[in-house]
Amino acid sequence: MVVLVGSGGWKCGPATGRAGNACGAVGMSTDHPTDRRPIDGSTGGSRPSMNNRHGPREGLSRPNLGIDADDMVDGAAFTPISVEPGRRLRDEAVHEVSDGVQARPWYAVVSEWRDWYDGYLRAHIEYEGPDGDMARTRLENSYQPQYGKRYYAKLKDMERGINREYESLKTAILTLTASNRNKEGYHRCPADHMRDIMEGYDAARKQLHKVLDGRTWEYARVWEPHESGYGHLHLAVFIDDGDDLEAGDFAPVMESHVRNCDPAGWDAHQPWGDAVSLNDNVENLGSYISEYIGIFGEEALDRPISEQAFYATTWATGTRRVDFSNGAQELMNREQFRRETGLRPEDRGGSSYDAWKGGEGVQASSENKSSDSGTQSDTDERGKGAEGGGGWKVRSICTVRSGRPSYSDPTTGGADTTRIDGREGVDIAPVVE
Repeated sequence: MVVLVGSGGWKCGPATGRAGNACGAVGMSTDHPTDRRPIDGSTGGSRPSMNNRHGPREGLSRPNLGIDADDMVDGAAFTPISVEPGRRLRDEAVHEVSDGVQARPWYAVVSEWRDWYDGYLRAHIEYEGPDGDMARTRLENSYQPQYGKRYYAKLKDMERGINREYESLKTAILTLTASNRNKEGYHRCPADHMRDIMEGYDAARKQLHKVLDGRTWEYARVWEPHESGYGHLHLAVFIDDGDDLEAGDFAPVMESHVRNCDPAGWDAHQPWGDAVSLNDNVENLGSYISEYIGIFGEEALDRPISEQAFYATTWATGTRRVDFSNGAQELMNREQFRRETGLRPEDRGGSSYDAWKGGEGVQASSENKSSDSGTQSDTDERGKGAEGGGGWKVRSICTVRSGRPSYSDPTTGGADTTRIDGREGVDIAPVVE
């Protein structure tokens, strides 16, 4: 079984069942004379099918994927996604103009994202087996509906881990946002608006450690779009023995966000309103958090244009839409290990679990179950380590547009980025009291 994981380049190895959780990328670089470096990310793959039938969109004439400025919500089409000097953006999101390399207008970046996404719908990775047999599997990215199933599986693993480790669960949802209008009353650059929220979040997270000092807790961080296409941030906090906590206890956390995010106002972040939600005994934590993540639904290109605009911003900036604390990741890994091997993480002195996490494989057995998770030989260099389980090798990426297949080198994957010169003083965030 073969799995691909994209992390600035394509990595291949026998599957362990583990999948990445960030946006992958096909190399679509342009020749800008400025410096560039890859955006790190990861994309999960699945077992290559021996069935080589075309997918539902393969071989069809290519649709018009560009959008008009009038398609954007609330007249923000011509707002550049960023004017922050030195910010790195995907090459597809920048262009050279008279005053240097600048970010493209928001609507143009949405069109580029749509084109990139459509490429995934029309692309496969082709493999060759040790006997010359050919197989292929669809390329995937984190914006596709099927990818939500992986997020959901991770959330269910976290739910099982929390139920196993916590005596009683209290869940707090903290919502962090900011005004999407600048000092002059115009639309903010969406990437710079997202940066401001993250600066407030970084301070709020440090304050959260002080508020919950001495308690056992973990968190998930989730970006979600407004109807305007701008993003806001949910911080889902899972607390053991938190029955004595009230919404007001999180006031220092929300105050910290407001102090460190100029366009954030206190009225929208008072813990006694909608900004803080506390819940006891959530019966289905996976489904509960999934509602915030929005992992289920239609194909991304069929979603409202406001959501696509948000996706385009996260894509251009390499922003993870979902992330977990290290402890939450560990809970999920331990539960996944149990499912895949039938072992407890502490069995054999923990050596089996350590080998599984390191991708070295585990020969697992129990009274009623035997599982061989194989080995994984990922490398840190693009395009190397391309031999998978049973001798399967990646041969090419095949993309079908306008009825004609084209083949590309699988070692050239990744996303090139460019620093923009930016325009200081153009998008001044308001200071909201």
